[in-house]
Amino acid sequence: MRNRAVAGRYARALLEVCLEQGVLEGVAESYAAVAAALDEHPRLGAMLSGPQIAEDDKKALLEKVFGDKVEPVLLRFFHLLIDKRRIDGLRDIAEEFHLLAEEAQGRRFAFVETAVPLPDDLAGALREKLSAVTGKRIDLETKVDPSVIGGVRVTMGDRVIDGTVRTNMARLRQRLLEADVRSG
Repeated sequence: MRNRAVAGRYARALLEVCLEQGVLEGVAESYAAVAAALDEHPRLGAMLSGPQIAEDDKKALLEKVFGDKVEPVLLRFFHLLIDKRRIDGLRDIAEEFHLLAEEAQGRRFAFVETAVPLPDDLAGALREKLSAVTGKRIDLETKVDPSVIGGVRVTMGDRVIDGTVRTNMARLRQRLLEADVRSG
């Protein structure tokens, strides 16, 4: 799909239905799990988006794989995507829906990268600081990446706060290369 405007419209429509029915949290978790399953099993995604498979067969496949594992409203939404020939946008819609669901629930997801494991006390302090800045409850996911060297990189949606040693060294290097140095 790769059309963010279309993905956003479908995501907002799903959000409205979820809010009306009071199933937002469950649908958000299920949709994230479905998107992860499609990432893990690319053939499944190819089958769903492939034109060679009939729409009824795609719906039956979704019922078989996810039927008893996801909320009925989400399954009906996937059927709608098949009917509208938008099932190829399932992942893009999932990303948009995830952001909208976080906003509606008063939370934000922050992905944190550090060179070494982040101790619980520092993770808590970071969570509190980000919560104060955003006014939202923050859910952290941490990842250890030795190439960071030191410091921390936080990603929240499309915003990146990069305080890593690696990035600061790259900035310093660029400044030194751009400096007008003349010998006396």
